[in-house]
Amino acid sequence: MKRVLAAVLLAAAAAAAEPPKDAASALRQQWSAGRGEGSGRREFTHAPMRVEDVEAFLPYGLVAGAHVTPIDHAYFCPKDRGASCDVFACAAGFLVNIQHRTGLAGTSETARDYDDYRVVIEHSGTFYAYYDLITALDPAILAALDPAAVKGFADRKGGPGVSCRIAVKPGQVLGKVRGRTLDFAVVDLEAKLPGFVVPEHYLREPWKIHTADPLEPFAKDVRDAILALNPRKAEPRGGRIDYDVDGTLSGNWFLEGTNGYAGKGDPRGYWMGHLALFPHHIDPSRLVVSFGDWQGKPAAFFAKDGAPAPATVKTSERPTPYELIPMDLDQLGRKREGRPGASSGVALFQLVEDRKLKVETFPGKKASEVSCFTANAKIYER
Repeated sequence: MKRVLAAVLLAAAAAAAEPPKDAASALRQQWSAGRGEGSGRREFTHAPMRVEDVEAFLPYGLVAGAHVTPIDHAYFCPKDRGASCDVFACAAGFLVNIQHRTGLAGTSETARDYDDYRVVIEHSGTFYAYYDLITALDPAILAALDPAAVKGFADRKGGPGVSCRIAVKPGQVLGKVRGRTLDFAVVDLEAKLPGFVVPEHYLREPWKIHTADPLEPFAKDVRDAILALNPRKAEPRGGRIDYDVDGTLSGNWFLEGTNGYAGKGDPRGYWMGHLALFPHHIDPSRLVVSFGDWQGKPAAFFAKDGAPAPATVKTSERPTPYELIPMDLDQLGRKREGRPGASSGVALFQLVEDRKLKVETFPGKKASEVSCFTANAKIYER
C-alpha cells in the first residue's frame, strides 16, 4: 500500500474547498476530503468481528451515560473482554479517516483514560461504515500512514482525526479490540432518516441523519449469523434512532437556546441539554424517558405502566405527568434482579407549541404529588 499524504496537507485542501451546504456535503469533505469514488450501496461479505468471538450484537437505539438520545451505532460485544479480537473490513473500500482518543475529563461523566481508535471506511463516495473503540491498529495500516501521524498516535496526541486514503480488501484486518465492545455503524449519504423533524439540529454529528440499517448491507449468510446474536426481535432488527413525531411529545428535544444537539457552552458536556422519549432498543413495548440533566447528571428511566404514548401527547393547556421508575432491563434486554419498581420521580411535560415543550422534573415524587409547574420549569425545542 502506498504511503498517504500528511494530514495537514489534506486539511489545507479541505479548507480551500467550498463550504459544505448540507450534512452529506460536510461528510464527503470531512471523511473523504472530497475524493470519494462512485456512489451507491455495497454488499458486506464479512462481519466486523468473527461471529464466534461475539457474545451479542446490540442494535441501534441504546442509551447509556452521556448518550442521552438513541445511540447511532450498534455494538459487537466480545465473549472474552480480556482477549484481543480481530476487527475486519466488511467490504472493499478506502480507509479515509482515523481518530485517536486518549481521555475524558471535566464533564458530568467520570473522568477516565482512553487509548482507542475510530476509523471510517469509504465503500463508495456515498456509502460508509465506521468502527469505534478499536484498541490497536494493524501494522499494515500503520505502515501506510504518514510517519507524522503514526508518531502522533504513539505520543497519544492523535488529535481530532487523520485524513488518509488507504485501500482495504474485504476481510482485511484493521486492528484489534480488547477490553470493550466494538462500535459499528453504516452511513448512506443518499438516504435520510425521516424521524428528525429539524435535521439541522444534528450538524454537530452530520452522519446521524444519514445513519442506515447496520444489518441490511450484509450478505444473507453473514446477516443471519449476526441476527442469531441479536436479542431484539422487533422490526427493524437493526434498531432505530429517529422517533420524532412533529406536534407531539415523541422523540428528541433540546434545551432552548443551546444550539440543538451540539449544546452551547455547558462545561459538563454538550448532552446536558438533551431530552428524549422513545421505545427501548430491545423491548419497544417499554418507554424510555432520558434526561441530559437529572440532578446534574444524565439519567434514563422507564415510564411507569399506563403512561400515555408520547406520540398521542399534543399541544394542551394542561401538563402531562410521567412517573418514572428505574430501568429493570439491562442492555441485552435481560431482567435486572433487585431493581425495585418504586418511583424515581416525576417528569411534567406540556407541549405549548408544536415544537416547544415545557418541562420540569420532580425527583423522589409520585404522580399524585405533582400537578403543576413551578418557577423551575424549562423550555425545550426542536
